[in-house]
Amino acid sequence: VITVGNETLTFVRQPTAGYVLKTQNDISSMDTVCRFLKSDGDVKINPIRGLGRKGVSVIYNERPAEENDRTIKSLRFYNEVQYTAPLFSSNGETVAIIPEIVIRVKPDTTTEHVQAICEMTGCSIIKQMEFTEQEYLLQVSGPNAEAVFEAAGQLNRIDWIEWACPNTAFEPKLCGQVIPNDEYFSELWHLHNTGQISLYGAEGTPNIDINAPEAWEITTGDPNIVVAVIDNGVDSKHPDLINNLVPGYDFRDDDDLSDPSAEYFGNNHGTACAGLIAAQGNNGIGVAGVTWNCSIMPIRIRGGGDTATLSIESDIATAYRWAAVHGADILSNSWGYVAPVPIIHSAIVDITEIGGIGRSGKGCVVLAVVGNDGGVLQWPARYAEVIAVGATDNADIRHEYSNYGEELDIMAHGSAGDLNSLGRGTLCTTDISGSRGQNNKWGTLLYGPLVDIDVDYAYMGGTSSACPVAAGVAALILSVDPNLTNEEVKQILYRSAKDLGDPGWDVCV
Repeated sequence: VITVGNETLTFVRQPTAGYVLKTQNDISSMDTVCRFLKSDGDVKINPIRGLGRKGVSVIYNERPAEENDRTIKSLRFYNEVQYTAPLFSSNGETVAIIPEIVIRVKPDTTTEHVQAICEMTGCSIIKQMEFTEQEYLLQVSGPNAEAVFEAAGQLNRIDWIEWACPNTAFEPKLCGQVIPNDEYFSELWHLHNTGQISLYGAEGTPNIDINAPEAWEITTGDPNIVVAVIDNGVDSKHPDLINNLVPGYDFRDDDDLSDPSAEYFGNNHGTACAGLIAAQGNNGIGVAGVTWNCSIMPIRIRGGGDTATLSIESDIATAYRWAAVHGADILSNSWGYVAPVPIIHSAIVDITEIGGIGRSGKGCVVLAVVGNDGGVLQWPARYAEVIAVGATDNADIRHEYSNYGEELDIMAHGSAGDLNSLGRGTLCTTDISGSRGQNNKWGTLLYGPLVDIDVDYAYMGGTSSACPVAAGVAALILSVDPNLTNEEVKQILYRSAKDLGDPGWDVCV
């Protein structure tokens, strides 16, 4: 029991709910611990981010108290683990006692006073709290929650400290899943799978999705996070994209008008990718992207269909660097090639390396498709700096067309059912608006109507769909913590993904 001002806080151990731990800040430390935890069964690992905090995670593991206690004791044998504690309840709320305390001091108390008392109580100053001169965030050096409670009690007995309170992590209670009002949201099984039937008649499996409504409880995206769509252009007038577009560039025609060519009605590939990433959500029309509010930077590097399809390596390399210099955080590439290209790889290195030209030295996040040949991965996905994305269906099974190999990093939903010769899949997304789009032309000339949807929307599949879905998830991650490095984003994608098959990485054959 701790009294803070006029409030009484009661903390009660909840050992059956799970535990919290703090590791060393480096990524390898957390990976070591994660491998141990996953060997303990089905656990949910939630890293606690924000304001530079690293290495602290809450592990939800509903087991008997004695099992979780044994796990906590085992974790203490790891040199990487600096702090462990069971979860607690406080006034009916489940909370994690992390090794931090906030204190409020009386006016005119100096930092030197705070530093001196920290040395006496086993604490250290993390920082003075923002926008106030009276509060400090302290780090507790003890190994468990008892050390935090003891330090808080000692600090509360000091005259010039108005109060000291454990800094806890908890899950804010929101009003259920966030379901947008977009007209075709029920078609978006990759975001929210209720078992709906796909375009090809494949029956879906409930909850085989990316948990988008749950993620939207945390964030629907920050407009300051920019995803560059490296493709054949994006329709700048599409009603579901126009509010989320930032200036891009056309490296085919060497101008800043990066719309798709009007010469061929099938040039909707880049527009479709953009919609999967960031079609505006909850606006009453069309579809919603993985992120509703992050920004799209259209980068046109190729034609398509009946237009000239050749692209120049040096132009693509310049496009990558241009996007990074002009503020792109993430680059989504739903295209590839069958041989290594050193000119392009050099640009990828420049924008991804720490201290390079991407994201003020934090490194751009680059994702690329693995290809639709059912064989080895294509480039640029095979480069170590690139996150290689394969495709699964609406039952979480790898599509036979999705390439695989040791360079494969992650899978995302690509389509439900087989791709036909024209590549039409089943993720509903944005089409080139008006009469020039895939829906209008292909729907009337080749198939009959696709389904009863507006001509501004169409369906897309393959690894070309999976890559922008994964890019949208990366954008949500950076929306929560824009200070993450590209490697940290990659590791969060790994740790938050569902582990299919045997534990760990699988060859996916």
